[in-house]
Amino acid sequence: MATSLTVAHAARRLGRSVQQGGRRGERRNGWAATVVMTVVAAGLVPPGLAAAAEEPPASVATDRREQQVATRDGIAVSYVSFRLPLPAGVAPHPDACDRTGYLRYRPVGGPESSRDADAVVVQQQGLGGGAVNSEGVAGNTVRSAKSLGRNIEFWSLARRGACLDETAGFDYALQTGNYLDAVDYYFNGKPIDGRTFPGFKQSQDLAILDAIGVERVIRDQYEIMLHEMPDQAERQRKYICTGISMGGMVTGFFSDWDFDGNPASQADAGYNQCAAFAAQDSMVSSDPAAIQNTPFFSDVTNALMGPTNTVLKAGFDSGLLPMRTLGPVPVIGTKAMMLYRLAGLAAHLAPDEESQLLAHLHDPEVETTLTTMFGQSWAAVASGGSNGEGTIRDYRFTNTALLGTFIDNNSGNFALLQQGVGALAGGPVQEKTFPNGGGATQVPVLGNYLRMSAGPQTRVAPTDRNVLYTWRNYNDVVGVPWTAPSRETSDIHAVARQLGTGAPTAYWETYFPARMVIDLGAGFTGARSGNMVNLRYHNMSRTKPNFIAYAGDSVVQYGVGTWIPTGATAQVETLPGYTHIDTIGAAAVQNNGKPDYSGQYLAEFIRGLT
Repeated sequence: MATSLTVAHAARRLGRSVQQGGRRGERRNGWAATVVMTVVAAGLVPPGLAAAAEEPPASVATDRREQQVATRDGIAVSYVSFRLPLPAGVAPHPDACDRTGYLRYRPVGGPESSRDADAVVVQQQGLGGGAVNSEGVAGNTVRSAKSLGRNIEFWSLARRGACLDETAGFDYALQTGNYLDAVDYYFNGKPIDGRTFPGFKQSQDLAILDAIGVERVIRDQYEIMLHEMPDQAERQRKYICTGISMGGMVTGFFSDWDFDGNPASQADAGYNQCAAFAAQDSMVSSDPAAIQNTPFFSDVTNALMGPTNTVLKAGFDSGLLPMRTLGPVPVIGTKAMMLYRLAGLAAHLAPDEESQLLAHLHDPEVETTLTTMFGQSWAAVASGGSNGEGTIRDYRFTNTALLGTFIDNNSGNFALLQQGVGALAGGPVQEKTFPNGGGATQVPVLGNYLRMSAGPQTRVAPTDRNVLYTWRNYNDVVGVPWTAPSRETSDIHAVARQLGTGAPTAYWETYFPARMVIDLGAGFTGARSGNMVNLRYHNMSRTKPNFIAYAGDSVVQYGVGTWIPTGATAQVETLPGYTHIDTIGAAAVQNNGKPDYSGQYLAEFIRGLT
């Protein structure tokens, strides 16, 4: 009887692999699986051999190391890393690139071992985001879960590219307490311990990024999850696989990836490692247009996009394509992200001092960022401020006010980098009209898409060149005419500390691999050959419980959420007043006295599973 059950179980699993296989080739080869099923079911293959056809997956990660980072508000933070060498034949690279890991957040006094937690959230970051990106929602989710009677952990994954992060200047400045040490190291040739900054790397210096595409990133996640919980039943009961922004899409690829490359086995499939899936202002999908649901479209798109993707990959691998990283992108490239990080460092170390950051920064790329991201009007941007409005350099700010002017939803000109961190104070302001005024987003239908540029809120700029502008934090905006407490959600002091982080991971990846974007595009448009051959399954994350949190003031819900429907059984929540980044960066307590909605809703979802 036991033998019959084993055989029947193996047959059923092989049958499901044929039904769920995502490529035309698998359908053509379905007869082979049928023959094997028949042979197994007939008892012609010994039970031991049938069981061996699908060995439980095991991790190849070694040398686990855990470094304590901090304890904050009842949350223990550590950095966990593993040795996971890149394949032979990849470009020369630092030893650090043969390790990868995650920031681990858990309750103080809770279980020491992750296996003893009630659940573990495993989070993929958005485009360019480092592991510190999710510190807010990580701590808030763990705290909310604790209040609901659950001990959970939150793992914020550090993608492999973090091995190239520039942190030496930040580490040194955090020791000396002087943010200008970092500014002058990166931009003015100041040595640190006898070493000067060699300059930001260009595409030709970054051949290693060719090896850091979507497959590498999700395989790293897979190996880490297997190492920390070797038992599959535990993984399927405890792991909640999530992603913010682009990270939700990466999680969709993780769900549908065949990690052993064998269509006849499914224990290794990504969706079989998770109890549930969640997305923050994103979606979890590898096939949002449902191309794979129709064999004709699947075959046609693969015939077109598979070879195209192969050519692009060859171009990257050979160095013929000129952009291995998004660093050279105007306005939001490597130096722009460094500017944001340095502004955070300054606000963290000297929050109330008059800022000297811009006085120490003179770089053409930085100037382009300052002009575009913080210009008041089209005339000011076009004339470089000579129309009388000036530029951001013409005004005085404390370090906190300068950071707020960079990132606040009532100041910054690019919605996806905004947070609701408070309000400018200390002097008069006028409304910004570049690239459009906040009122334009109230226009029916079209207004929702204008959110993509600069967000839905009124944005203001200083007008008095003599006063020192200061900052009112998110919980001190009552009476400010251009905002409201319900639209300010993140503590600027916590954001400053996170932006100013040095080793082991940076808030923004210094060299985000363009290969990630190419791979995602290839998979979404139907490529299922070449390096996409193991993207075998179709939106299997939707066979598990799903949770989606949309930011109320983000364009994502009105774009992705409108045109690409969520799963029919998904729990969908809207976070009122949140921007895209607030979804993972909001303060623990909101202005209405309630906990961070993002962490609370996710914790409640997890409680329903455990």
